[in-house]
Amino acid sequence: MIIVKLSGGLGNQLFQYALGRHLAIINQTKLKLDTSLLAQTSDWTSRNFALSAFTIQAEQATKEEIQTLAGSPHHFLQRMGRKLGIKPARYFKEPYFHFYSPVLSIKSSHYLDGYWQSEKYFKAISSLIRQEFSLKLPLSSHSQRFKEKVAGCSSVSIHIRRGDYAKTSKANRYLKPLEMDYYQRAIKHITHQVPNPHFFIFSDDIEWVKDQLIAPFPMHFSEGNSAHEDLWLMAHCRHHIIANSTFSWWGAWLNPRPDKIVIAPQKWFSTERFNTQNLLPEAWIGL
Repeated sequence: MIIVKLSGGLGNQLFQYALGRHLAIINQTKLKLDTSLLAQTSDWTSRNFALSAFTIQAEQATKEEIQTLAGSPHHFLQRMGRKLGIKPARYFKEPYFHFYSPVLSIKSSHYLDGYWQSEKYFKAISSLIRQEFSLKLPLSSHSQRFKEKVAGCSSVSIHIRRGDYAKTSKANRYLKPLEMDYYQRAIKHITHQVPNPHFFIFSDDIEWVKDQLIAPFPMHFSEGNSAHEDLWLMAHCRHHIIANSTFSWWGAWLNPRPDKIVIAPQKWFSTERFNTQNLLPEAWIGL
């Protein structure tokens, strides 16, 4: 049994699931999800379980299963041990942000705690991950009409993340909204490569974006869709300009086209604390 701790929003949960699924396949065992952290209040942005919209292959882990592998966070000795860096034998915590290959050598039941933000953790099962991250239910009629626009032109998704990045929050300590200069440089790059592009804009602050973003070709703004529908619509665009956000990382990655252009910010975090050398797939362009 492999148990993955889920934390963060949809993009983070997709990364966590993808590694867990790969390890479950390697070990020919079940994948189970620990969603208990999502229900807790904290200094981080409040999040809910976001994977139920997809055709994932996993079950909810029980409290007893979690305690068997991860121990009890309320047990005094185990709590003191965690403070000293001592963890249960089958509790595997991500040691740093960039790719850590030893996790793929796990050969028994384990509890995984981390973000696992690299394609390298699941590249061997890419086609399966794309299949399981398809939607369970059809798009709404509104989203379907938007998808038809996407399919009918040289579509380029642009994701602009603001939300908790733009206000004082725990996320804001490490992640800031990208400057418009990045988007203008990315748009310029795309327009030199893609004839007659149409830009499809996705954002958690779409009214702000309408006032700020200028492009020399048609722009279409995604409004009134759920997060998983926006992700799916983004993935159906031909090319991508992503934010420093795992949400649009997945929107671009889920596009299977071999000729896609993906432009990403070279500087992801506002701090030098994290090594992001394995965050972007090799073919993506950092600006």
